[in-house]
Amino acid sequence: MPAMRRVAGDGKAAGWAAVAALWPAAASAHVAQRALVLLLPTGHSIWGGTLAVAATFGLLALIPGRWLARAASARIVLPQGGEGLRPVTSWLGFLAMAGLVAAGLWGTRDPLENPLPLVVWTVFWVAFVILHAVVGDLWHWLNPWSGPLATLRRAGIGTRPVVALPGWMGLWPATAGLFAIYWFALVDLAPDDPSRLAIAVALWWAVHLGAMLVFGEDAWRGRGEALSVLTGFLARLAPVGRDAAGLRVLTLPGARAAEGVAPPGTAPFLLLALAGGSFDGLNETFWWLARIGINPLDFPGRSAVVAEHTAGLIGAWLTLTALYGGCVALGARLATGRASLAGAGQLALSLAPIALAYHLAHYLIVLLINGQYVLVALSDPLHRGADLLGLGPHFVTTSFLNRIETVGLIWNAQAAVIVGGHIWAVILAHAIATRLWGEGRAAALSQVPLAGLMVLYTLFGLWLLATPVGA
Repeated sequence: MPAMRRVAGDGKAAGWAAVAALWPAAASAHVAQRALVLLLPTGHSIWGGTLAVAATFGLLALIPGRWLARAASARIVLPQGGEGLRPVTSWLGFLAMAGLVAAGLWGTRDPLENPLPLVVWTVFWVAFVILHAVVGDLWHWLNPWSGPLATLRRAGIGTRPVVALPGWMGLWPATAGLFAIYWFALVDLAPDDPSRLAIAVALWWAVHLGAMLVFGEDAWRGRGEALSVLTGFLARLAPVGRDAAGLRVLTLPGARAAEGVAPPGTAPFLLLALAGGSFDGLNETFWWLARIGINPLDFPGRSAVVAEHTAGLIGAWLTLTALYGGCVALGARLATGRASLAGAGQLALSLAPIALAYHLAHYLIVLLINGQYVLVALSDPLHRGADLLGLGPHFVTTSFLNRIETVGLIWNAQAAVIVGGHIWAVILAHAIATRLWGEGRAAALSQVPLAGLMVLYTLFGLWLLATPVGA
């Protein structure tokens, strides 16, 4: 018999309504929650969180920079080795990807029953990416290329790069790849369609495999493959990872980001990560839909807003880049008397906690709901009646979005994540500024414009959580 899928809620009709709301895209889960958020007293949280970020900067200006430097440099060397296992773990990642692609091509067309869209957009893009800031660079071990490339090298194929990746390109190949990911997720007509997504994943793997054969695995994964670059930046926030000498160490969270080297193109890449996450929330709001002439209560579908959302994604990136560049240049002028963007790349490392916070806050509802569907789909990946995980009749519930108490708890958790991410960013920015301009007045003055931008962005992020959405 086919695996059973039941929705438990405050009534059968409410349950099926929740499923209908979720059907077009995973992100539709925001709608049910947001109606109750509008009933919450969110104003005090918005302004309180914003003031907390501002107060953090004021407090850090009084703390001697050498204290931060000493804290960032503290580390414990952990046991080394284990790299020999990477081809094996990578092959496991490849086989998992191949199995999911097969499910996408030959499994059910329902994106809430097929494991490919659920794993890609919920397990990987949400949970797995966030996990890098907790436990370190998992993608280093599980990426689907290192194992196959090691096998090819043993066969005499791809033993050395064909050409060197030009240094002037910096991280721009990875930035283009990250833009493609955001465009596909936010603008493409059917990013959840299993067969469409399967083809996209297969092409993504093949294109990057070819690039690694041409430019070398390390060079392309370090500068050309967007997910490797993104997870690498987030992994610098984790307490466990490799330092500049290549040793596996235990540090304070974010210490390796504060001390690390920023490759050319770091600022555009991380600004795109932040802008993409922000626009992912903004494009659902009544405010944005009014700007592009769409009735939020009668959304015509994704095909009607392809050009508008493409322009919005690009505009969000360019606007944030201009604001960030202006703040860095003004900060340099306050610190040294001369406007400069020389520290833009290093200071951009402090944006990683904000991008992480927006990612988690925005997708928390998706994770709570679609995470349940993931288990059901993995138990019967081809929708043939299997029960591989032994779940039996499984209940997927969305009823917690229909109670103001649980919605209030979720909203406060999202707000706390955003505020915490900005506070973390302010601390990292101050530590990096101390490295760039030395301890004292110059470092503090250099941070005034950027701290102001972070305070305003905190306000913007909390407003995004509280404002009505309709698409």
